[in-house]
Amino acid sequence: MATLATPMITRENPARPSETVGQVRGDDPASVRSAVKRAAAAQTAWAARSLEERTRIVLAAIDRAADQAPELGRLLSREMGKLLPDCLGELRFARALAHDLAARAARLLPDQPRGEGPGRRVVRRRPCGVIAAIVPWNAPIILAMTKIAPALISGNAVVVKPSPLSPLALSALITAIAANLPDPVLHVVNGGAEVGEALVGAAEITKVAFTGGTAVGGAVLRQASARFLPCVMELGGNDPLVVLDDFDPTPEAMEAIVWGTFLNAGQVCMAAKRLLVPQAMVPRFTDAYVDVARRLFRLGDPTAEGVTMGPLISAAARGQIAALAEDSARRGGTVIDLLEPGDRTPDDGYFLPPRLVTGLGGDAPLVAEEQFGPIVPITGYRDEAEMLQLANAGDLGLSASVWTADGDRGWALVGRIRAGLCLVNAHNRSGFAFDLPFGGIGSSGFGREYGDEGLLEYSQLQSMHAPAQRAGGGAAYPTTGT
Repeated sequence: MATLATPMITRENPARPSETVGQVRGDDPASVRSAVKRAAAAQTAWAARSLEERTRIVLAAIDRAADQAPELGRLLSREMGKLLPDCLGELRFARALAHDLAARAARLLPDQPRGEGPGRRVVRRRPCGVIAAIVPWNAPIILAMTKIAPALISGNAVVVKPSPLSPLALSALITAIAANLPDPVLHVVNGGAEVGEALVGAAEITKVAFTGGTAVGGAVLRQASARFLPCVMELGGNDPLVVLDDFDPTPEAMEAIVWGTFLNAGQVCMAAKRLLVPQAMVPRFTDAYVDVARRLFRLGDPTAEGVTMGPLISAAARGQIAALAEDSARRGGTVIDLLEPGDRTPDDGYFLPPRLVTGLGGDAPLVAEEQFGPIVPITGYRDEAEMLQLANAGDLGLSASVWTADGDRGWALVGRIRAGLCLVNAHNRSGFAFDLPFGGIGSSGFGREYGDEGLLEYSQLQSMHAPAQRAGGGAAYPTTGT
């Protein structure tokens, strides 16, 4: 009986959908289970290596794979529509992150003696086992490395599933890293929901690390919870950017806000999704925003020089954002095109002009829900109480920022916003730091990446105790008597 050929996953160029960028071989549940079994078989020997040896091997493998950065960056740009400089930046960032986590591991992962006096007490960190890492399309290299590097250094094996919307560069990078590991502890599997379900459901998986949207994340979490699998879940965010009444909308400050909103065409989990502005300042702030955005934005092929915004990832994403713009207009909102008058949106590809919207109520989908694309609402507020009510509306709490001339005032206020990452006079990538754990509150997820906490997600505590022995043998039974 003939066997069915393994399907190929073909990725189009979102800037020119008729152009095929490349293909990867898709997996089926059987091949996923096989990859997990191979990873599990290798994990014991990998964990038996010393921390120093694992760290040295992992960093050398990542550094060697990073030599392919020019071609991988261009491949990533073509398959997902992100600007080429940003794609090259992903690879540099991922390499730097691995080195940062390695330095933390030397401090955090060795055995820790506890207490004083007779006996021997130690807290040890043991690897979890085999990690299922599920990665989204919008920053695949970085969001894979937040899982691969700490997991491998900690002694785990890892099986990574990229998004079918950007599988090419990440699969190539994982293959290059795995080729330089002495034990087969790193694997990649490709496919859609069926492959993700098979990965999370594989018997040898001991932890799930997921980054993506709340709907898919909820499905993954339900499946994992049936097996009591611990998870790291980094989900979406309807992140507020709050302007206070003392903010001066200079061109420099407004440029930071514009990019905090529209980096990667707004397709960033920690992008500013709602702009909250004092009611009296809305006209002035809007004019300043439009002036700066029209100076900055040039749509086109993301690999071309001078282009500052590429296409959306897919036709479906473009349709969703176009529908939000139409809905906002029907609700009485003012929809403002942020391209210079006369600038044309490219005819081919999944392009949309970036837009700013004013005049919407809090029940409008653009205000109440995460949009994940190049359109953002401005909402006016009357006083601090209303601002905090608006900023804390909904159950998503990934990041938030406050913009003010008074840093102390901003610091005091931003801590009252319900979000995992709170920033003053910065947002999105400009507020990121390796030593800060990143993750959400509420429906934006749980667990953390980056920093000490992000490393420690990939090991589990083991307490070891050899009590002091009495004369004649045996430990004394503890009592509470006087």
